[in-house]
Parts: sequence; structure tokens; C-alpha cells
Amino acid sequence: MSDSYIVLLFLTHAAVTLLMVGLIWFVQVVHYPLLSSVGNSEFPAYEQHHRSFIKWLVAPLMLTEGVTAVALFFFSPSAVTDWQLWIGLVSLCVIWFSTAFVQVPYHNALSKGFDPTVHQRLVRTNWLRTTAWSIRGGIVLLMFWSALNMDGAMKQRLTSLKIGDHAPDFSATTQDGKHVQLSDFVGKGGLVLFFYPKDGTAICTKEVCAFRDSYEKFTDAGVAVIGVSGDSEESHRNFIGEHKLAFPLISDKDGSLRKTFAVPLTMGLIPGRVTYVIDSDGIIRQIFSAQFVSNEHVQRALEAVKSFEKTSN
Repeated sequence: MSDSYIVLLFLTHAAVTLLMVGLIWFVQVVHYPLLSSVGNSEFPAYEQHHRSFIKWLVAPLMLTEGVTAVALFFFSPSAVTDWQLWIGLVSLCVIWFSTAFVQVPYHNALSKGFDPTVHQRLVRTNWLRTTAWSIRGGIVLLMFWSALNMDGAMKQRLTSLKIGDHAPDFSATTQDGKHVQLSDFVGKGGLVLFFYPKDGTAICTKEVCAFRDSYEKFTDAGVAVIGVSGDSEESHRNFIGEHKLAFPLISDKDGSLRKTFAVPLTMGLIPGRVTYVIDSDGIIRQIFSAQFVSNEHVQRALEAVKSFEKTSN
């Protein structure tokens, strides 16, 4: 799934969840209590119309919320943690269980005629759904808060890394277990270090293939090329084999290298796409950050390599 679709998935899930939080509180505080104000003779018709109309609002929202909650387990933004996903999913299971086995049976009973005891039980037991949806809403807001804080911190540090600065030292491991560090490239031509979100996604694949197609131009200039993402070594090996990449990929599973180079998150959710060009003296000669483009990263890197080649000559 492409980065833009992952963002859309998360935003859709968040929007539907927060909408349901507002709706369930309205039902709990206003709608359900007012059921007792409907006349006994009119109540069966009112209940029938209520159930007929509200299902067209609630059913699509609950279905969308459920599908997106499950999808986030497979296409989760970096800022979303496993425990947040699990709490959200457990809360959702509570909601669906309560709806199917508590609220729906009570509504079925009320459709035969108003019963004060059944009505009170409906209002009282609906607090279970209200609480569960409120927890889900809090989890969604927490995701946004942590993501935006992380994004802001990274962007602030990114502005502190400027063209002309010495690149931060780093130590990492490639897909084949080879150890690499900045000193390996200082005095030997330079390095293009490009960070991308995820193996196999549409824009990332276009980007690495663009670097592959221009790889000879970099090597002719004596410049090494290395890609970085949070994928596993096995994923990188498969990605390299599938697209016949001639350059290595670093598995930055803990995000330490991304933090070292202050690569921000897009919308606080998706790992950023940033390319650094470092010359043979370890000086940063280009920083290009653009999430939803691919070829331009390669073009900017080649322009930077050509410029410091001329300077050195």
C-alpha cells in the first residue's frame, strides 16, 4: 500500500471513530433518555421508524470503523504503536458484542411496546458502549498527539542539519549483515544516503528503481549509494532481488539512524522521504525532503554530486 493510502486509511479510521464517539454520547445522554417521553400508544411505531432510519447511519460507520481497525494492523503508520492498536481492537470487540447481544435484544423487546424496566436497562447497559467508544476516541487522539510531537521534534532537528554542516556519524548494518559507518565513505568519493518509508510501496519502489537506473552515474563519480528504511533484513533482501538493486539497504528497525538524521514523519504518521548527499570530506552538500515524489530525489542527488565534483576539480 502506498504512503498516501496509509495516511488516508488512518485518517478515515480516526474520523469515523471520533464521529461515533460523538454519536454514542448523544444517544446516551439525549436520545435514549427521551424514549420515555414518547406516548405508549405511539411508541411501537416510533421504535420501528427509529431502527429503520438509524441503521443507515450507524451500520456503514461501524463497518468502516471495523474494517479500517483491522487494516491498520497490516498497514500501520510509524507513530501508531501495537498496544494502541490492540486496545482499540479490544474496545471495538466490546462495542460489537454489546450491540449484538445487549442493545439489539432490548430494542427488539421495546418494539413490542414501551416497558420502563427494559428502557432503564437499555440506558444503563449502553454505558458499556459509550465507555468503549470513548476509550477508542482517546486512543485516536493519543496517536495524533504522539505523532505530531515526534514530527515536530524531527522537523526542528532537520532544520539544524544544514547544507555545509558535517554529517552526523552513524553506524548501521546492511541487508547482508555488513557493517557500515560514515568513515567508510569519507575520503573515498562521498555518499548518497536516502531514507524512504517502506519496501514494496508504490513511490518507494519507483524511487529505488530510479536510483538503480542512475547508479552507474554515481559510481562513475566515486559516490556510494545506500537506502534506509525500517524494514527487516529479509524484506530488504527480497526487495533487492526483485528489483535487481546494485546498492545496499540498511535495516533501521529501531529508527535510530532516522533519528540521527532527523528524518521527520509526514502528517505525523508516515516515515519521511529524505535524501542526503555527503561529499568525501563528510560535508552535507544536499538535503532534499519530499514525500510524494520519487525521481526528483535522484535528480537532486546527481546535481549535488556534479557540483562538488566541479569544486574538487
